[in-house]
Amino acid sequence: MAATEIVAVLDAGPLIHLDELGRLNLLNDFKELLVPQVVLDEALKHRPGLRQAELLNLEIISEPSLLPAGLLKLADDLALHAGERAALAVLKERGGQFLLSDDAAARTVALAVGFQTHGTIGLILRSHRRGMIAKAEALQLLRELPARTTLHLRKSFLDSILATVASEKS
Repeated sequence: MAATEIVAVLDAGPLIHLDELGRLNLLNDFKELLVPQVVLDEALKHRPGLRQAELLNLEIISEPSLLPAGLLKLADDLALHAGERAALAVLKERGGQFLLSDDAAARTVALAVGFQTHGTIGLILRSHRRGMIAKAEALQLLRELPARTTLHLRKSFLDSILATVASEKS
């Protein structure tokens, strides 16, 4: 399946967790994947063997601009870290459509200013909906999240996602 025309900006979470699952390739469905250097450094700190060569449309952004004043205030209020701030700055600066992050506060800021978001779970579900992986594989990856990744999830949340996907028609 051809990549979408969507430009996405990565935060460290999906990079780390999809690498832990051995499924970084699920990110190759985006036209461009932009990652600030500070985010890549954070991901490499947690995953020194990160297989970034698997990311076909990856562009590393050395020095993103600063966040505009309105976004900066929101980022301060929600205590966003440097990587999340850099990802939002790149999103704004480069006209991206999606922030790929597992951080709830960063996703809240992105949604508040009109961007779409996906976390690791959303990326797995998106890959299934787009036909990149079968329903059975999506369910297996979701079930494996607690054991194979460092992603922190409430069991009840994951159970509800699993039930929803399992009940969908193939």
